[in-house]
Amino acid sequence: MIFITESTIEKYISQYEILENYLRDIKFLLSEHPDLMAFIDEENNNLLTKDEIALLEYLTVVIYFSSKDQYRHQLKISGSEIEKSEEANWETFNNAASKSFTKILDIYFTSYPQEDLLALVEDALQPDEDNPVTIVGREIIFVSCKSIIDSLHIMNL
Repeated sequence: MIFITESTIEKYISQYEILENYLRDIKFLLSEHPDLMAFIDEENNNLLTKDEIALLEYLTVVIYFSSKDQYRHQLKISGSEIEKSEEANWETFNNAASKSFTKILDIYFTSYPQEDLLALVEDALQPDEDNPVTIVGREIIFVSCKSIIDSLHIMNL
């Protein structure tokens, strides 16, 4: 498995400070990976705020293109693989002995091969006065992003 580095992730975060770059890449995902975009749209239906939807979309673009950069080819991802990963991730989340979000995240980080991508998601979900994320939104965004990371790396070994 190829490890996605923090420096690669930071490269895309910097690149997306220019709105045109971000819009170009989200347009690419809409046309080339409709299953991926349908998955994040499905998550948005009625439980996430507009800001949370935007955060989930942004994280998805950073995750995808950071991964693509390291793999150096067009990535494969399918709706069925994402759903399978999501189901497993929700099962882990719901079966956690602790109900503390931070302690639950520790379970996911244990021996996880894409730790830097997961840390990106964790950092984005930290409480922030300017961009508050609801408790439900935090859980949905984390599990969704973890499922996307899992699927990308399972399908592109």
